[in-house]
Amino acid sequence: MPIMRLALASWVRPEGLARRELVLGSTEGESWEVVPLDVATADATWRVLHLMDGQRTLMGIATEARLSLTRVSWVARELYQRAVLVQTGGLRVDALTYYEHLRSLASIARRRWGTSPMGPRGSWTEETSRRLTLGYLLESHHLVAAVAAHREAVVAAQATERGKALLSEGLSRESARLIGLKRLLLAAGLTEEELEQATPLSSMLALIEHLRWLGTEDALSYAACMGVGMREPDEGDDGDLREWMEPFADSGPLSATEQARIRQRLITCCRLTMAHHRELIGFYGAEGGPRVFTGE
Repeated sequence: MPIMRLALASWVRPEGLARRELVLGSTEGESWEVVPLDVATADATWRVLHLMDGQRTLMGIATEARLSLTRVSWVARELYQRAVLVQTGGLRVDALTYYEHLRSLASIARRRWGTSPMGPRGSWTEETSRRLTLGYLLESHHLVAAVAAHREAVVAAQATERGKALLSEGLSRESARLIGLKRLLLAAGLTEEELEQATPLSSMLALIEHLRWLGTEDALSYAACMGVGMREPDEGDDGDLREWMEPFADSGPLSATEQARIRQRLITCCRLTMAHHRELIGFYGAEGGPRVFTGE
């Protein structure tokens, strides 16, 4: 909106700006990535970026930079979606735009906390032990087995038939994944008795309970957790991504209170996911030990 006020996020490195580079990094000076700019908007970006101080409105910036409001708004939207900019005025934000902002925020949060141990740049190597691989598959089996308990309430809460249909299709995909995971585990040598005795690690139980609560209380936060909080940026197929964008596409603009609520619950989900990955490595990463966790 013309009256929107935006400011550079605290993780944008000031020394990069002097080189006309958008460098993201921690306060200790570590650089995470350089955000690429679209060639068509790069010139306008550098003309307005220093004016994004959280005080000027987009209309005021357009006037000062002698650019059209449309062009300034386009730049602002792109950088907001990448979490290079944050809003300071507490205004409503288009829900789908906020979802893209959340995807970038989750990626930044993981870099601040350290790369997920089980992510693409984490513990998966050619030397990954058989026990750890089986443990990962087993914990995935526990997670997928619990999906129906929290997703059905979210399906029912969707405002459109399209939204209901997409999430229902996702539920069918999860059922197929559960069958596939069980087959993999049995083919790898686990027995039916071991599968019945196995229980989720405590951090997985906490994650499942968090999702179950969100499923009945907060469908949008649930969609953010499922679509963003539980996967690395390059994980997930197109069906998964469309599925969890749909609730936001069907939602109206989000108030500042709604934005804060969803953001906080997403951050909680990210923390639980990373805590689970660390516990998974702690239990199943050792050379010796039981093949399945039973809680004993």
